[in-house]
Amino acid sequence: MLLQILTYTHHLTTMLFGIFLSAFFLGVKQNKKNVCILLGGGAVSGLFFLVCNTVFGSLFTEAVYPIFVHLPLFLLLVFYYRFRWLPSIISIMTAYLCCQFSNWAGIFALSLSGSDWVYYLVRIIVTVAVFVFLSRYLCQTTALLFAKSDRELYILGAMPFVYYVFDYSTTKFSMLLYSGNKVVVEFLAFAMCISYVIFLFVYFQEYELKNRAEQYGQLTNMHLNSLHSEIEQVRSSEHRMKILRHDMRHHLAAIQTFISQQEPERALDYIQEINKQYDDTVIHSFCRNELLNSVLSIYQTRFAENQIVFDVQVQTSQTLCCSEMTFCAILSNLLENAMHAVTKLPVEKRIVHLSIFEKGNHLLILQKNPASETPVFSNGIPVTTAKNHGIGVQSVIYYVEKEHGQYQFYMEGEDFVVRIIL
Repeated sequence: MLLQILTYTHHLTTMLFGIFLSAFFLGVKQNKKNVCILLGGGAVSGLFFLVCNTVFGSLFTEAVYPIFVHLPLFLLLVFYYRFRWLPSIISIMTAYLCCQFSNWAGIFALSLSGSDWVYYLVRIIVTVAVFVFLSRYLCQTTALLFAKSDRELYILGAMPFVYYVFDYSTTKFSMLLYSGNKVVVEFLAFAMCISYVIFLFVYFQEYELKNRAEQYGQLTNMHLNSLHSEIEQVRSSEHRMKILRHDMRHHLAAIQTFISQQEPERALDYIQEINKQYDDTVIHSFCRNELLNSVLSIYQTRFAENQIVFDVQVQTSQTLCCSEMTFCAILSNLLENAMHAVTKLPVEKRIVHLSIFEKGNHLLILQKNPASETPVFSNGIPVTTAKNHGIGVQSVIYYVEKEHGQYQFYMEGEDFVVRIIL
């Protein structure tokens, strides 16, 4: 009698576990209304289960379990709660996969005790405990994940789908899993390996897209900051020009006085001083490419703030022969690394040399700066064990290789040199 009660209680808790968790995984609110709706669906499915189990036996009932439990649940999620069909299927299969927590715990308890009632009791307890934990701490995360695009959902649902099909085909529709056939036993591990490799591949693609978006955002901010700086320079230059125009007649009068007094040298010195004041009103432009000019302008400002001399030579056309985004990403990483390196030096040694030349369909970048200490090279690449360092070099290498370019890092006396051809 006790065993029969525990058996039916186990089936009931497992079914409700799957129904409620499938809905909560998708983001169904855990309120009284939805609990009643899901309980109603569970009551109908439970009634079919009880009748089928009584009439046809447990083996047949377990084989057709998806028809009177999973299928009605899928229809409820799609047509009543209006979820897409793909996340609904994945959610149901994920909940089914989560039943393995209690399944393994029950089998472990059975192997120790040898009593069926212990097996069912442990499964009931673990099922309730896992449900409370997952519904409280995991469902918000899965709701966000299952709202992603179908392309990402195919990856997320690969493992639950493989396990669902494997479990039903080897334990419910047949007993292949317990036959000792190595092909069957090792298939699940094989499927897990395939799923993981595909996940890594897709994850890297998503990471690359995210990285490109972040890089684009950083370059856009640089461009906006550069425009803001140029606007401020224009305003400052305009203000100085107004002052110079206002004082021009005074300057001319002073020059006329020097000449009339037979002092041409003083007149020439005075003219040169005026020329210097006009030079200060000139807005510096490195090249005709706007994005590249913006990156150089913003780093010139940052270098000036850190008392770093920025020696730049640029000879490029208005349109670069490679991706502007990639080129500016490489350049930004180089200049960022150089800035951090020279700020460790005394002010009089802080200088960064940069040459950018275009020849044919290739771009040459030559960046040089003094190093406070000789870096350690591994296979021609500078490496470091410092935390949050070395990422810039890896980014440079990644983008150069992406453009099928060449890179070289080396020391030239006390200077660290980077040479890149794109």
